[in-house]
Amino acid sequence: MANNKNHVEVIQKTFLALTEDFLKYGATIDDLKMTIATMDNVKMNNNSNTYYIYFRKAFVILLLSIIYGLLVKYSYIDIIKKNFYGTRCFIPNNYLIWEFTRPISNCDYCRNIDMPIILSNVTKKEFELYAYSSQPIIIKNAASNWSASKVFNFDFFQNLYEHIEGAYESIEEECQFLHFKSDFSSLREVFAMSKQRAMNQEGENPWYIGWKNCHPQILDIMKQFYDVPKFFPNDAEIPHTNYIFMGYEQGANMHLDYISRLMWQGQIVGSKTWVVAPTPECDHVCKQFNFSVDTGDIILLDTRIWYHSTYIENGNFSLTITSEYG
Repeated sequence: MANNKNHVEVIQKTFLALTEDFLKYGATIDDLKMTIATMDNVKMNNNSNTYYIYFRKAFVILLLSIIYGLLVKYSYIDIIKKNFYGTRCFIPNNYLIWEFTRPISNCDYCRNIDMPIILSNVTKKEFELYAYSSQPIIIKNAASNWSASKVFNFDFFQNLYEHIEGAYESIEEECQFLHFKSDFSSLREVFAMSKQRAMNQEGENPWYIGWKNCHPQILDIMKQFYDVPKFFPNDAEIPHTNYIFMGYEQGANMHLDYISRLMWQGQIVGSKTWVVAPTPECDHVCKQFNFSVDTGDIILLDTRIWYHSTYIENGNFSLTITSEYG
């Protein structure tokens, strides 16, 4: 039994390595979504959701079996064990594994939805109706009174991470850095870029990155400048972590988030356009659509079931703070 478990772990790690290569050589999560969507055609042609589920599981089993067979044949298992066992997070964004093993969506969550719910000046009582809705929600101006809009910027976070002991290490060892389409491999590299590139001056490569904060001192400092939305239900669980996303133009590729709760995001600086799309098995009944979130707005989205990507228009700078609730 233990032997089988080890084999599964080896296969998973190898599969993740293939995913990394998939992304490294220019493919995107959109390409992955398109590939997976072809399986939706199988479902449509056979008019059977059960057939689709079996097809996807069979595909995963077959692919993993082939990979494992190659590993055995070429004696790579010991090398993989030696190099990757004990690694805390080999590939943080292992979308290929997650996509093929996620539950099949019930398309009721996206049926007849082609725009977000837009609310303004909402109270806790009024928000109860929408608190755990699967439809995207924008709360207008809900973050407009946060002092973060006057404080949070590239220099603010650069100063924090350069001068607080263990700040960079907390990202590398406990949290997560997201380079998206940029050429950075760590937050340390981001804050070492030239001022010209940091300001997206003409001739410089645009950039967009994100990271998860789990350093207690940094979290405490940040929380002096923003509030958890007051309209959340009293029983909502809020983790003691957050994410910062900032940069220009590029935004995030189309993807799902593999998190435990719903996502909320405050647009601190600038504006951002979101593109949301149903999971592939719901393409025949649901639509992709876009919307914009402006400075001071808060967006709430179940990013576990909605594919989503973002981009920033007109060369402007965008900075957001994100966390979960549920």
